[in-house]
Amino acid sequence: GAQVAQKLALVVAGAVRNDMSDNEVEKFEITDYDLENEFKTSRPGRRQTKEQQIYGIWAQESGDEEEGEPESLNVPLPRARVLRGGLNFVSGGIQQSGKKDDKDKKEGSDEDSESELAPRPMFGAGADSSDEEITAKTQLPSSFVSKKSSDYSSYTSSTSKPRDIAGIRRSGTQGGGKPGLLGSGMADWEKYTSGIGSKLLKKMGFEEGKGLGKNLQGISTPVEASKRKGKGAIGYYGSERTEKSLKDFPVHDSDEEEKEKFKDLLQQWKKTGSKKKIKYVYKSAEEVIQEGKTKKLKPTDDSHITRTKVIDMTGPETRVLSSYHAIAGQKNFVDEYEEDKKKKYEHFDLPELLHNLQMLLENCEDDIVRNARTLERENDRIVHLNHEREKYESLVDREKKELDSLDQALALVEGLETRHKEQTLNLSDATAIFTELKSDYLKIYNTFEIPYLAPTYVTPLLKELLSTWNPLAQPTAHKEVFATWQQLVDLGGNQHQQPDTTVPLDPYHHLVWETWTAAVRSTVMGPWEPRDCGPLLAVLEAWNYPLVPVWIQGHLLQHVILPRITRAVHNWNPLQDTVPIHTWLHPWLPLLVDHLQSVYPVIRQKLSAALVHWHPNDRSAKMVLQPWKRVFSEIAMTTLIQSNIQPKLESALVEMPINPHNQNLDPWHWFLDWDDLLPPQVSLDMLERCFFPRWYQALATWLSANPPHPDVIAWYKGWRDLIPKSVANHLQIRQKFQQALEVCSRALSYQPGASDQFSLLLAGLDKLSEPPPPPPLGSPPRQRSKDWADIISSARRETLSMREVVERRCLEHGTVFVPIPDRKHEGRPVYRCGKLNISFNKNIIYVQTERGWMPKSLTTLLDDA
Repeated sequence: GAQVAQKLALVVAGAVRNDMSDNEVEKFEITDYDLENEFKTSRPGRRQTKEQQIYGIWAQESGDEEEGEPESLNVPLPRARVLRGGLNFVSGGIQQSGKKDDKDKKEGSDEDSESELAPRPMFGAGADSSDEEITAKTQLPSSFVSKKSSDYSSYTSSTSKPRDIAGIRRSGTQGGGKPGLLGSGMADWEKYTSGIGSKLLKKMGFEEGKGLGKNLQGISTPVEASKRKGKGAIGYYGSERTEKSLKDFPVHDSDEEEKEKFKDLLQQWKKTGSKKKIKYVYKSAEEVIQEGKTKKLKPTDDSHITRTKVIDMTGPETRVLSSYHAIAGQKNFVDEYEEDKKKKYEHFDLPELLHNLQMLLENCEDDIVRNARTLERENDRIVHLNHEREKYESLVDREKKELDSLDQALALVEGLETRHKEQTLNLSDATAIFTELKSDYLKIYNTFEIPYLAPTYVTPLLKELLSTWNPLAQPTAHKEVFATWQQLVDLGGNQHQQPDTTVPLDPYHHLVWETWTAAVRSTVMGPWEPRDCGPLLAVLEAWNYPLVPVWIQGHLLQHVILPRITRAVHNWNPLQDTVPIHTWLHPWLPLLVDHLQSVYPVIRQKLSAALVHWHPNDRSAKMVLQPWKRVFSEIAMTTLIQSNIQPKLESALVEMPINPHNQNLDPWHWFLDWDDLLPPQVSLDMLERCFFPRWYQALATWLSANPPHPDVIAWYKGWRDLIPKSVANHLQIRQKFQQALEVCSRALSYQPGASDQFSLLLAGLDKLSEPPPPPPLGSPPRQRSKDWADIISSARRETLSMREVVERRCLEHGTVFVPIPDRKHEGRPVYRCGKLNISFNKNIIYVQTERGWMPKSLTTLLDDA
């Protein structure tokens, strides 16, 4: 690229020279001379040195001592003379300084060495270097030369002095005669100033010979400028550091070795300026292979891709390439060969031979790299093929073993099928075959779902085994057989699965459904009697989960046992059956739970029918109703009591005579027997309506006869102790007895000591229990007195549902409130409230009327009910 640019510059310069030789008139164009002197740094009338031409404003102001050319020779020639003399050209190229042969240059002058070392302009005012410079040298006066020579010697002597830190002068005067640390070539600018830089540094504590900074960590030697060799870029000729910089900032040996190696290798490719012997590098095949791991090889085939012409327009100039593969490199061999033919060679240079050798060398390296890659690829392929062979051999062995196992398992299944068709298969043989299949061929057993074959072969065998089984007499028989088959064919199916679903049943579930369930169903539907529930309960307890699936037990209970129990309840007559119903119905409560809710209304109906002719003196009624207290709901039990027991007890209390002299307490004891079954509100209501009015009347009649107060007090205490315990401390009861004591105290106050006795009784009655707390502020006055439990229930009404509120209010008023079985309104249950049918939707009460279901308020509902 440099040679092409040089030749192009020569062609352009030749065209300009010919043009100027034809027209020897001065043209007002911008020439190279004008461009070079655009930023002229030298004084007027003084010609630039070659160092100034190269470095411009960075050149040293003193003469070029290394070149040895006096400054007097740099006097610029007149422009007209330059134009009349024409342009002369010199050959370009990179001239290396510092490596000239001493033997060839001993007789040469300093000017000759300078002309060889310094680069010359290719055309322009500086091009006539030979004739013009020699003429200028001969015409200069000798005094001028000697003067500059003396300046040159003084400069040389000054540069030999030791240098100091830049900007600091030593004591003494130099140049302008100002004191400072002015060394040779250092801080020369202070001769034009007052030395302010040195003064400021001294004021800040600077000492000569020491570094800058607070801790003197700065360098003590200035940064020196060194002349770059030749015309190359920075770093092109190696390191540019000086000896002092290397001393102050040493580098590692490895870096220096790499730079020297790079410099030696670089010198081998220079065509001129170096007489150093070329070093040849010999590479082994391993080194070529190692270096060619990332190398892009050229194609070896003659496909259409290699013969495709490519025009590369990605660079500053359009290039025509011979193929796509030439894009990777800057130039291919053909382009280099075409350029080499245009060059001029001397002596015995053979570019064709060098080109051919280079091509052979690169082709040989490519072949080595290509063969190495092919060898590596084939080795990898061999390893891969060996791995594949081992994998497929192991696969073949495994498949062969699986085939052998499959053949053996198939033989067992075929033997099972053959014996099943011949009807020679028994349960023990089937168990042995399935056990062998599961233990020896587990993978095949699970993969091909062999457990699903069990219902086909084993179901007839199990049915034959259970044909003579009586579950009620032998509840635990044959459990071991089913436990064994559960381990063999149970796949852990859904415990709530039904037999009519599209999903196939679990094999074990199928076996149990077809055999055990059928046997138990036939027993329940046949000889089993619901009043004898013990044996059947023992069967269900022995065959519980997991031996029998949950859904099969539920099916038996709901669809087989519950209908038999319902039929038995309908046939039950409490007046004739000597066995109470709760003795054979309550044991089913843990199993049937809520499924017996449909039976309870029938039982209550039959009990109500049986209590129509019941008399309170018959205590067998309580024995029948007592077990149902926890079974029936509180409302249902209360309704049953209010409908059948309460009227009979009220009649007994009303008919009971109250006589202080001859009292019959049998009716009262009948009433006390039902205290644990009667709700407290019902007992209070009965006492308030049936007992206390008649008791007050008998007390008033007795007080009118002026009885002794000890007898009255004894009669009072006797009745006070006979009050049922559930309501003895109730507020209403205390008020009733308090009123009686006040009447007795007023009636018998004339008797000595009577007032004190009644006062003590009143005080003891008040201390019996604490009165309820006063109502909160702002609450409306109470219409009637209530006990503490009523106040608490009233305070909690906001947290109760509307159904619970209605239930409690109906209980307080003695109104029937029971659910109606199998009756729904919009999916919600219907209740009997007195003589009305009601339903609840959230907090709204709906009542069934002639116009349909209408919403009603709680007050209206209670009044209508």
